[in-house]
Parts: sequence; C-alpha cells; structure tokens
Amino acid sequence: MSDENWTIRARRGEYSARDAAKTLDPMKWAVHRLLPATGASVLFGTGSTGKTQLLLWLAAHIAARGEKKPKKWLGADVAVTGKVLVLSAEDLREHLFKRIGDIARRMSEQFGWADEEVEDVCARIHVMPFLSMGVTEFTELNPSLFRRGAGGDWEPSESLRSIERFLEDANNEADANERPEDRFVGVILDSAVSMAGFEMSQSEAATNFLFHLNRMSRRQGMFWAVIGHTPKDAGKKADDPAVERLRGSAMWSTTPRAVIELRCATSSDNVDDVRVRYPNLDTRDILLLSTAKANSEDADLDPRALVREKDSGAFIDITGQFPGIFDRVQKTHADADRSEPRIPRDRNQTGLAIIDIISRVTNDGRPQEKFTRQSVRDEFDRQRPLNEALRDVAPEHEGKYSRKDFSLAWYMAQFRDFGAIADSKASSFLIVDLALAHARFSDVGDTNRSEIKAVDLDSPGIDQD
Repeated sequence: MSDENWTIRARRGEYSARDAAKTLDPMKWAVHRLLPATGASVLFGTGSTGKTQLLLWLAAHIAARGEKKPKKWLGADVAVTGKVLVLSAEDLREHLFKRIGDIARRMSEQFGWADEEVEDVCARIHVMPFLSMGVTEFTELNPSLFRRGAGGDWEPSESLRSIERFLEDANNEADANERPEDRFVGVILDSAVSMAGFEMSQSEAATNFLFHLNRMSRRQGMFWAVIGHTPKDAGKKADDPAVERLRGSAMWSTTPRAVIELRCATSSDNVDDVRVRYPNLDTRDILLLSTAKANSEDADLDPRALVREKDSGAFIDITGQFPGIFDRVQKTHADADRSEPRIPRDRNQTGLAIIDIISRVTNDGRPQEKFTRQSVRDEFDRQRPLNEALRDVAPEHEGKYSRKDFSLAWYMAQFRDFGAIADSKASSFLIVDLALAHARFSDVGDTNRSEIKAVDLDSPGIDQD
C-alpha cells in the first residue's frame, strides 16, 4: 500500500473490511492471553505494592533463553524471547541491578541455571536509570517522554525520539545478524507519573502519548508495559470497578491494550488460610492481580494471587493453592454501618491485644522505638482472624478515624493520651512507656466505655488528617 493520505485512500475504498471474511492472523501475545505482544499496557496500584518488581520478574522470564528457560509466567505461556529495556526515573542504577540480580539468582535455583546463564539473563535486561546519569551522560533537564511543541501540541520529546532510534538500531542489527532472540521485544516504563511529562489528568496529552506508543510499538514489534498509580483516595473506591482506581484521565483505562491492577490484600479478602500456610508474611506480601480491562480477543480475565518473596524479590503464584481467596469476607457490623459501630465484647482484652500488636512491630515495645500506622495496620490484619478480641475493631488506622469509637485509630489515640506513645512525624510514632497503656487496660473494669479513664472524647486524635 502507498503512503498517500488516508482520506485519499478511503475514497478509493481501501479501508473496506472485505478481508475480514477471510481467515486472519491469530492474536499475538508476549504472555499468552495476559500481555499482548505489541501496544501499550498499563500495570497500576498503590505505592510500594510491587509493580516494578513484578515487571522485572516478567522481564527475567522473557530474557531467559535455551532449554532451561521458564515456559510459563503466572500460569500462562511465555510466548516471546528477547531483550527488555527498563526506563526508570524512580530508582538508582545499583538498586535496580540488585533487584534484577536477586530475581535471576532465585530463578537459577528453580530452573537449574549455571552462573553463565544467570549472567546472560541479566545482560539481556537493559536499564536506563536516568536518576543515576550525570549531566554529560544525560543532558536533558528531565527524562519526560512528551512535551508541548512550538505550536502548543503535545509531541514526543527528544528523549523518546532517542529511545525509539536506539530500539530500531538494535533490532535492525539483530535482524541483519539473523539473531531473532537478540531483538528487543518489550519496554518497561517506570513510571507514567514520573516520565510522561504531563499531569495524568491531561486528556489531550494522554491521548497523544498513548497513540504514539501504540503506533511505535506496533511498528517495532514490541510491547510497552507502563506503570501507573492510584490516586490518594483510592481506598474510597474499594468496591468500584478497578479502572475507577487508576490515576489520570479516562484515556489511561480505555486506550491501552490491557489494564491490570496489582493490590495488596486487606482484611476484606479471604486470606486467613494463606496466613496459616505462610505465618511470617506481612499483609502487604499477599498480592492480588486482576485484569481491569482487556480489548484483545480471548484475553485471560482470571485473577491471580501472589506471595512476595522478601529475600529474592521473586513471587510465588498461590492461585491454585487457595481457590477461595477471591471470595470477599463478610463485613462486620462495624464495617457495614459506620454510624453504629459494634462494641467489642471485652474492651480490656481488645486494648491489650492492640498493645501486643504494637509490641510486635517495635522490638517488644522498647522505649524510643519508632513505628508507623501502616506497620500496626499490617500486623492488625494478620492477627485479626486469629484473635477473637480484635474481630469487632474497625480497621481504620488513620488519625482522622480516632474519633470513631473502637476503631484501630481510636485505640491509638487512647494510648497517646495515656502517655504510652507520642507523635514522631506524619504517620509515625514513638514508644514512651507502653506499660502505661497496659496498666490502664489491665485495671479498668469492663462494664461500659465511660469507665476507660483518661479518655477525653473531645480530645484531638492522632495527627488529624
């Protein structure tokens, strides 16, 4: 076909769908039914969920070659073999190298790789860590991939043009040498927020950016896996469709070939059996992966459950072990009706149980030890199914919930008022004397809430945000 303008060709009927009556080429996948071989796909979730680590783990599966290469990723066939480019404006070179090395060494234990094979896998993952580049190595002010042109339109930046030329030159060389396994087959962009060059809510910029990535990746025969994020209020949308939690304009959820969410398990997920099988896990180490949107024929929409291996940075697919993990746990009365919280049966035992949780995350409650709200919430989520005294405690742990009777944040406010803990900084606390709180809940009779002395219902909670 010629390079004439599309409107001229349309008048000649060249866009007729007549060929649809014939058998067309099958859908091409990088990971069968999960990740298309070409086009932009988005993996999103809250901060520190493990999005980058998951994609580096995928990159190692794709980069591996030879008889011992892994055949599957998350239970799906790995359909391509080649090099992967990682673009990062969020991690230093040495941090990314350590993570990639840890993953490759863990995979060598699984697949019986020799040292040379581990090195080969690492060598086939190329990393452009812009934070680690000096001003001579990278002369631009920032690594943004899109910018406004002279006429005000959004267009590729010189950085993206350079990346595009690098990929084309590398793949032309691989083709010339008849080494198809040396072609770049994918790019990991970490992340859209730090490298796109515009606010995620900018619809025109997002449209131009994703259109360019989709056309470029189709021409070059590779995928772009773009890391996205959720907005700060994503927790309020927990029961909404997953795409409602993706930060940015609607184009981020409609234009990509696939949109996948990675989130940490919560107390509302059916993970009790997982905690029994893996007793040393933090709540954030149980991850749920689901396809929020796919516009490819025969896409796999089944969710996956993963356990994060802390030491190696790899993951264990536990979906088959726990088929009921995606069943939502029945909410307590406190969760279902926030205006009428359920009162714990024995408030003293509940208070002591939460004190024990703080002790677990602070080296047995040693004075001057620091801890965060999130560390308490993680341990609370792990202990809640195992301890009857915690069943009726509302799980909200932020300071704004400290006025809500018998929430986790409410108990934290009491401990502060007792002088057992003190504010350290935002989201962080300091142990003063945990024995003070222990004594309060050991001595107080359990008849009604007013008997908990030193509790001022009108006192400000911890870090009112």
